[in-house]
Amino acid sequence: MAYADNRIIGTARVLFDGICNAYVVDVWTFTPYRRHGIASTMMRLLLDELQGQHICLFTDTLNFYKKLGFTKGETCMEKVIGKWLVNTSVTQS
Repeated sequence: MAYADNRIIGTARVLFDGICNAYVVDVWTFTPYRRHGIASTMMRLLLDELQGQHICLFTDTLNFYKKLGFTKGETCMEKVIGKWLVNTSVTQS
């Protein structure tokens, strides 16, 4: 979440299995705060936590996500963070 003056001005959510697949559910910025880099910052923070994940999202704002490194796949906008299936946050024994 993004805050300004103790009020929420942006949210971004992702669902992921912790192994290899993630889905960006929604990204929202309160209208008066749009075009100030808030959504980009929220997305970068989410993406930093998704090493080894294939990320998928459905959107009609393609250019925004292309700037974040997403490409248009067969079914969704997609991006792989790091090496797919190599999750650095999971301890392997």
